[in-house]
Amino acid sequence: MKKLIVVFYGFTIGFIFSCAANMYRPLSEVSNPEIIGTVQKTFETDIMETRVRGEKVYIILLDEAKRNYYGIVDVRDVTWSKIKTILDPDTRVVLGNEYLASGKVILLGDNYNVNVRTGIEGSLARAADQIMSSIPPNSRIAIVYVTSSDINTTEYITNELEYIMVSEGFTIIDRSQLDQIRYEQSLQISGEIDDDTAVSIGKIVGANIIITGSVTGSDTTKRLRLRALNTETAKVMAVASEQI
Repeated sequence: MKKLIVVFYGFTIGFIFSCAANMYRPLSEVSNPEIIGTVQKTFETDIMETRVRGEKVYIILLDEAKRNYYGIVDVRDVTWSKIKTILDPDTRVVLGNEYLASGKVILLGDNYNVNVRTGIEGSLARAADQIMSSIPPNSRIAIVYVTSSDINTTEYITNELEYIMVSEGFTIIDRSQLDQIRYEQSLQISGEIDDDTAVSIGKIVGANIIITGSVTGSDTTKRLRLRALNTETAKVMAVASEQI
């Protein structure tokens, strides 16, 4: 009987901790924050993702916040917790988990300096500034690929880079055109390709400049790298490398 009580007690404690919310980017790090609302989003992971990292959840929530709030915003007090296990309806095999993420949306203001932004948003803003300073203002740009170990990070960087460059007056080639060219040439739809192939794709869609990027490393060594190449000369026009 004592053994059963110990087992049950251990199971209960484990269940409580598995349901507890994690915390990332605490609001206490920001002085005099202007909270303008909250954001909430559910997301799924596959069975191979044994640990959900705060950066991934932050990117998901920040993307959602930018769709729902005006101005330059950030998300703080990012929390996430598992809400259910995803099972195959036929075999009942565990496929992954579903999580609920939430955070507080704060307004940074239109004059917020990109040099003091933190996390992947700040890294991307600074890297984009470096790249754009070396590109002629009337350029037609194709963001050929951005690679990382996490699909959400890849999507966020690609979408945000497109948004930043369009906001600065550049013409960005629609990604559906790039995907079509990759398909026709039997190339993988996403992922890294060599410079010659990337330049060829850029020429086909009428781009003067192509952008490639990657997120490499982990923890304190993680970096975002962007490159801009001229499709006529295949010359590297700009390189940016920012720590995340």
